[in-house]
Amino acid sequence: MRCKSIVFCIVCSLALTGCMSFNSNETKPLNDDDYAAILPHESTDTRVKHISLIQDFDVRVQVEEGLMDLSKKHFPVNQVAFKTHEFLDYDELDATDGSRGLLGTLRDNNPNGLNPSNNEQFDTGNGITQGGIILVDLYELDWYRRDDLSGISIGMVVNDQIEQNGKIYPITDEKMKGYIEVTCSKLVNYMRERFNEIGKNIPIYIAVYELNHDSLAKSYGGYMYEAYFDGNQHTFTPLNEEYITIPSVSFTSKNEEMAEEFNQFKQKVSNVLPDTTYVVGEAKLDNGNVQEVQLTITTHGKMVSEILAATQTVKENLNLFENTDCDYRIQVINNDKLFAMMHRKAGSKHCDIITTI
Repeated sequence: MRCKSIVFCIVCSLALTGCMSFNSNETKPLNDDDYAAILPHESTDTRVKHISLIQDFDVRVQVEEGLMDLSKKHFPVNQVAFKTHEFLDYDELDATDGSRGLLGTLRDNNPNGLNPSNNEQFDTGNGITQGGIILVDLYELDWYRRDDLSGISIGMVVNDQIEQNGKIYPITDEKMKGYIEVTCSKLVNYMRERFNEIGKNIPIYIAVYELNHDSLAKSYGGYMYEAYFDGNQHTFTPLNEEYITIPSVSFTSKNEEMAEEFNQFKQKVSNVLPDTTYVVGEAKLDNGNVQEVQLTITTHGKMVSEILAATQTVKENLNLFENTDCDYRIQVINNDKLFAMMHRKAGSKHCDIITTI
């Protein structure tokens, strides 16, 4: 579902501002609160690594999109543009067999491995493991002012548990915190020693996304810790972000009022056509507060008039959601074809809409 939000933003922006191209010194973001990409964009071989390590596209979108959002407090969108993986390329990450690269295990021939050594015991807080994989992947965003590197953001993806010898050991927050602080410091030191461009004057921000392996939780995971290194100073701060499926018991427990509003909305929309219209969603929460709601409406209209009626029903009933502190993004899909996209911005009850016909 998250991938559709990216399409939505692109289509809306092109429709409102027109299609323009810029060179690397003139890039402009799609929206005022987005980062500009440095063009022409150069894809890196790390994309293959990311796909092999985390196959779920929704999770990969959450990791990178969330990293951009969190980076805004250190790297303002109106001051920098981004490249990706200028330093941590495929070979730097590697870990194909765990024997080398930052994602590999610590060993004599891989002193920079960020996962525990096969001979090293790790206390999960729920039992002792040996040689478990904690660090899953690293995402890198590089911030530039013109041609000058101004900062780096790293998204560190970690497991919330270690599975060993058929037994699962959940990692407690305290033990994860200890691992993160040591690993972040080691990674920053490595990058500053490895690459001449990354001096101590280049701030490095690291945000840690913890995967959720509890299938009953209806959540992929979320960002739970951050670190900021600037010169000889560094800070560590807990975060509490998560993405939760709607409807679900987990979401109802987090926000009973919005869960009830969703049920009312679903009832209004589901029976507008002879064939059932399906409504599912996802919410992004920060410290328990809803930041964004994404809804997918799936219809099976046989005529344009039916699809228009269903879409108008969706738009008219968005006012059931009273919370105006979060963004609402809605897509209407009819028989597997995208028909309409809507956006209700935080602070407003006005809904922008674009249809594909």
